[in-house]
Amino acid sequence: MIRNLTLLCICMLLCTSKHITAQEATNNHTRPKIGLVLSGGGAKGLAHIGVIKVLEEAGIRPDYITGTSMGSIIGGLYASGYSAAELDSIVDTVDWAVVLSDQIPLRDVTPEEKADYNRFQLEFELNKKGLTLPAGMVRGQRISEMLSDLTWHVSNSHSFDDLPIPFRCVAVDLVEGKPYVFKEGDLSEAMRTSMAIPSVFTPVEKDSMYLVDGGVLDNFPVLTCKEMGADIIIGVNVGSSDKPKIDELRSITEILMTSAMIGSNIAFDEAVEATDYLITPELHPYTSASFFDGISIVERGEQAARLQLEKFKNLADSLNQIAPSSVINHDPTPDKVIVSDIIINNRKHVSKNFFLTKLGIHEGDTITYEQINAGVRRLIGTRFYNHITYDLHYNDSIYTLVFNTEEAKPGQAKFSIHYDNELKAGIITNLTFRNILVKNSRLSVTADISEKPRIHGDLIAYLGEQQKTGFVGDGYFERTPLPIYKENLKTAGTLNYYRMQGGAGLFLTYKTRTIIKAKVDWEEVRVSQESGLSDIFDQGVDRFGNGFVYGSVIIDRNTLNKRFFATKGHHLHLAGKVNFNAYDYYDGLEASKALIKPYINAPNDHYLAGSVRYTKCFSVSKNAYFETGISLAAFSADAPFFDMHYIGGTAYNISTGDAAFVGLNYREKVAENYGLANVKLNFNLTQTVYAHAVVNGIFGPNFGNDDFDGQNFYLGRKETIVGFGGGIAINSIIGPITLGVGTNTDDWRARAYFSIGYPFM
Repeated sequence: MIRNLTLLCICMLLCTSKHITAQEATNNHTRPKIGLVLSGGGAKGLAHIGVIKVLEEAGIRPDYITGTSMGSIIGGLYASGYSAAELDSIVDTVDWAVVLSDQIPLRDVTPEEKADYNRFQLEFELNKKGLTLPAGMVRGQRISEMLSDLTWHVSNSHSFDDLPIPFRCVAVDLVEGKPYVFKEGDLSEAMRTSMAIPSVFTPVEKDSMYLVDGGVLDNFPVLTCKEMGADIIIGVNVGSSDKPKIDELRSITEILMTSAMIGSNIAFDEAVEATDYLITPELHPYTSASFFDGISIVERGEQAARLQLEKFKNLADSLNQIAPSSVINHDPTPDKVIVSDIIINNRKHVSKNFFLTKLGIHEGDTITYEQINAGVRRLIGTRFYNHITYDLHYNDSIYTLVFNTEEAKPGQAKFSIHYDNELKAGIITNLTFRNILVKNSRLSVTADISEKPRIHGDLIAYLGEQQKTGFVGDGYFERTPLPIYKENLKTAGTLNYYRMQGGAGLFLTYKTRTIIKAKVDWEEVRVSQESGLSDIFDQGVDRFGNGFVYGSVIIDRNTLNKRFFATKGHHLHLAGKVNFNAYDYYDGLEASKALIKPYINAPNDHYLAGSVRYTKCFSVSKNAYFETGISLAAFSADAPFFDMHYIGGTAYNISTGDAAFVGLNYREKVAENYGLANVKLNFNLTQTVYAHAVVNGIFGPNFGNDDFDGQNFYLGRKETIVGFGGGIAINSIIGPITLGVGTNTDDWRARAYFSIGYPFM
């Protein structure tokens, strides 16, 4: 009798539950099951971590967890064994800019693909029907990698009921228009699929289904949790519960999120009605894209949960008097496993041997998840794949590594816009074709459609399945300005600078860092009048220049982690050539040829030339890093004017072979032999805004062509110039935006520079 009265009192404390009665608890003598339901909401879902902190403090450990979108990620990680403190640490250490950009480190891109990687704003698939838009702005490669890392320890658990806390997450099948509940399989794939916001993240194909974010139909999966067996529901809603205000729909992410979740509004009302403890954090002004405010969002979740802390403590005490919380014993996956079999799904055009060679893993190897992720990044870096995920299957002590691949389409079209105050505006267009002309080949053609047009094409035909060697052919054309400066930064005029080049040879790559090319090249430079210089062009001169035939060797090693705003790694570029023939080009009155003879004279047909550029990037604190560099160039004999190097401008507008120099305008100086050093400090003002300061110096040694001594534009013998400047740079969605000013010790005149978007080369 006393025992029954005790149970009755305990159950009265649970009277807030709508679906368990005192009589049921008394009759069954069982501990009611707690279900934790976490809604979707993008970055706002990080508030779930703060709520879990408070639940742990109150002594509540859920028996079941369900989630949608970001709720599925937080819920899935918590169900896999992470504590609230560990989840908080993960949020604090994740580089959201990298994860959400979907870009792999530049050092993992194969050398022959680095030039085209991460410099286009739009990429389309090209087929017989024309251009095809991608299924989402983000394919989710880096997110998949992160989730695979975090869930490696539960790879042994095929059923989500075998996780430390049983778990479910919700997605929606676009084919059938119905919800799909993940109960088993790869946990990382389930979480990634549940957060596939339509048009933001690409859908996931699975068993003839095309799955997207579960919030489309069920953003608050309370009923799913009750179907698992939950008697008491604790729900955390960070999605839209009321009609959104217009001011809250000013960003594309909020519009897409709100549009995608409209279909779940009816289900949401029903879910709230079935919730016993509802927590709705106040998250204004944060949005679904506020990942960089993760710590503050977690705190908002904790604040909201603390308002009900006493209720949760009472609930925990009451439940513990009936019985302790059940715990599932989980056998974690070892840090290292032996792979007995490797399966590659959706393989069409790429050979298995190529896949395994780039992956660096073969059947029978002992591997870690770090090795798998490194191999996957190398495969993505070949650009033959758009997306790769993996799943580790465990059966009877045998591990099978299964890869789900999405190969790149044979044809791709890419576009970006750019502007700088020297070369003005343009649209950069790229067409890339793989295996079109010949098997194991790649043709890439890039054009700058602008007033100053440039075009570059290269054809690579690989030899062997490992694709480490092959034939290379390339061509280049530009029509850009060549200003001729006098004293006091005044120009005598500007030339139209035409450069044409073509070559062919062989290449060899080593891993993803180094490429060696040996080629035979032809190059011709011609100039004509754009403005000024009437003392030449009014005398019957139309065009003039030089042509060259030479053999070249290039060694390029690049370990930088990013193409722009790199924080670690180095880039070494060695170039050498043997000139076989140098000739002059002239179009105009023969009597006037003497006026430009020094500029087209080729003192030597045969000579050697070489250059080296080295850049090193390293961090000195969390928000500050240095870029240091040195460049050297030299000729074995006097060189023709149009084989020399142009000095000045920024890294966003210089051409191949030129040298950027803060404090000098674009192509302000011409140098034959020089040594250049620079130091640049970048400081993060915000996640995407940088302040920078630069010091660079250049020296012309005591040898070189004396035909141009005394000319202001020529970097003559023993001449030294020190330049310095600073400005602001923004790592924007359309590419780098830079604004700065510089000067030099030669004339102390200020020069401004401004650019938007990715450079041509």
